[in-house]
Amino acid sequence: MSQRRGFTLVEVLLALIIMGVVTGALYRLLNTNQRLALAQAEQVSLQSNVRTGSLIVPSELRELNTWQGGTADRNDVSVAQPNNVTYRAGRGMGFLCQGAAAGATQLILRQSNWTGARPPDAARDDLHIFIDGDPYDDNDDGWSQLNLTGVAPGNACGGAPSWALTVPAIPAAVPANTPVRLFEVMQLQLYADAGEWWLGVRSPLDLAPVPVLGPLTANGFQLQYLDSTGVATADLTAINSVRLTVRGLTDAPVRTGGQAPVARNQEALVTQVLLRNSVRP
Repeated sequence: MSQRRGFTLVEVLLALIIMGVVTGALYRLLNTNQRLALAQAEQVSLQSNVRTGSLIVPSELRELNTWQGGTADRNDVSVAQPNNVTYRAGRGMGFLCQGAAAGATQLILRQSNWTGARPPDAARDDLHIFIDGDPYDDNDDGWSQLNLTGVAPGNACGGAPSWALTVPAIPAAVPANTPVRLFEVMQLQLYADAGEWWLGVRSPLDLAPVPVLGPLTANGFQLQYLDSTGVATADLTAINSVRLTVRGLTDAPVRTGGQAPVARNQEALVTQVLLRNSVRP
């Protein structure tokens, strides 16, 4: 009869030790991989956040006009601070389907060739209309700013859909197909909410800014206004470009390895925006 032999206590203890070593190694490996995956996801989110800021803000600022020595209505920037800027943001462009005499208070805008994110809004928008005094003299051409007090839909363009824009008396006669540009006063600003810093946008009608980018550091949105020689300027009519710095934070703390204290990663991106309509004598 064969004799069956079991495991000795030493063999059992040795197997348990080996199993513990292998299990511990697997746990450390999985834990490290998990930390690395979470850190990479947070870093990707952070970089995407910062890059978004480098796209949103320049797309707004590139449309702005400055005119050295010009009057306030020719300069789109009205407030230029290190962490906020107030400006006239373009909201659409269209063309008149009917001419208007000097002193007229209504402009008929064709809807079919309107280009904009939304229809005209009298509560939020004002407008510029192109005035061409002498067709043979380019020096007297310019954009005249008018307050928009009313918008009424209709079919005044030969039966085609139109908008009747109510404005103060226009300074000069304008023919059909005259361009009209609508703008809204907006502000980009760094602000704090619930212990976090955000880049927000608001109009004078908004009680609080709407977050468009964040979370950021306490100095996560910085603007520097430069003249045509690249020197910082406080003269609104001399702004030629804007240097933008965005400093982002990860949404959650990231453990870099081992038992080191957790921390939120930061990343900065600097962009210089040339105002597209910057005009110099």
